[in-house]
Amino acid sequence: MSSKAISPSISEWPEDAREAAQLVVDQYGEPDEVTESWVVWHEPGPWKRIIASREVHDHNFPAPHLDSVESVIDYRFPDEKAREVYLFDGSVVINRSKGEVSARCHDEQANFLALNLMHDVATGAKTMQQARAASSRTRRCNRRSMKASAAADHA
Repeated sequence: MSSKAISPSISEWPEDAREAAQLVVDQYGEPDEVTESWVVWHEPGPWKRIIASREVHDHNFPAPHLDSVESVIDYRFPDEKAREVYLFDGSVVINRSKGEVSARCHDEQANFLALNLMHDVATGAKTMQQARAASSRTRRCNRRSMKASAAADHA
């Protein structure tokens, strides 16, 4: 967890949601909007917006985890690829009316991965199956790396 103080905007949130939102606070500062249920940053880094939610959702791909941070980009999605992306990862959401695509995962890095793989499927660079396999491989490697890093910190 962060060495910085917990943001007052999320201090009363459940631990899982608070930890995920605090990572965004640590990266981009205090949110631009605060409600009881979510906090929002407008145009942080490469994103159109990031929304962190007090409510977490169980997600089992590629491994069980909790989703509570949504990263949004402008993206005109090709209609004919929507089914493939739907089958690739349920946390990737296409909003055709707004011309946006978002990913809702446990952290920003997982959202980067999901949206990059979504783009690969949308452009035909990867099939849905190839994107799922790449997501699983990358996240397994990231978990191993985080465990090794944590072990080294405690040594």
